[in-house]
Amino acid sequence: MITRSVPRDPDAPDPGLFGPSSVTWHLHADPAMWIGGISALHLQALHPVAALGIVQNSSFEDDPFGRLTGTGSFIVATTWGTREQAERAGARVRLVHERLRIRDPETGAVHRVDAPDLLLWVHCALVRSNLHAVLRGGLDLSARQADRYVREQRQVAALVGLASGDAPGSVADLEDYLCGMRPVLAATAEAMAIHRFVARPPLHGLHRSMRPAWTVASRLGYSLMPSWARESYGQPGIPAPVANTALRAVRSAAFLIPRAKRLDFPVPVLSQAVARLGKSSIPSGRRLSEQTRRP
Repeated sequence: MITRSVPRDPDAPDPGLFGPSSVTWHLHADPAMWIGGISALHLQALHPVAALGIVQNSSFEDDPFGRLTGTGSFIVATTWGTREQAERAGARVRLVHERLRIRDPETGAVHRVDAPDLLLWVHCALVRSNLHAVLRGGLDLSARQADRYVREQRQVAALVGLASGDAPGSVADLEDYLCGMRPVLAATAEAMAIHRFVARPPLHGLHRSMRPAWTVASRLGYSLMPSWARESYGQPGIPAPVANTALRAVRSAAFLIPRAKRLDFPVPVLSQAVARLGKSSIPSGRRLSEQTRRP
């Protein structure tokens, strides 16, 4: 259930769920987030029921970028949108999920897509992937800020139908949850199909030119997963020092893209937030770094 905040001044600009003083506001603008999103796809697929759900209810084979951009649009709306925009985004996700079912072809069991255990797995895999992508990409984030980010993401968990307190509230809690899930996880046939697809999706027309960039991004995303996850797939990935160096290079290159284009993809919600809240609200990794260095 979603809990609403204390009523605010109706004349004050709406900061949304988080606002410029949050870690989420700045962290989600980091270019490494897109690598984190790809990493999350690989990791999420290791849950056998989640993988079945993706295969049975997703158009990922027909639309290689649909799931990634769909997740990106949701993150943008919940990070920088007004509270109303964030709640509408959450309502759309809940509406889609409540209609879908997952059928296990071996046991005949039927699972709800919005089952709390599945929602929690998808949430935690995404939060972990995002956080590790920006940290290994070079964002200067303190341990306290990392914990705060995980705790802030409880609000997003509530939007998709979880009780916010059910989601981890610290990095340690997040890692404990992931470790506890290891006996459940496996590289099933569905997981391997998703993994292969994410590694090399069919690209047609103008999208063919994206093949080299996508190959690099997918390999980096895969390599950011925990070692036990990569062992499940049977592929070691890129060695950590090489992956970190490559990710930092990709992140630096992304900063060369004009900020207006980079931060308003896939939907122009951030520019609306800046217009609403002022230029001081422009996300900045430097601001997080300055907070890290304060005594």
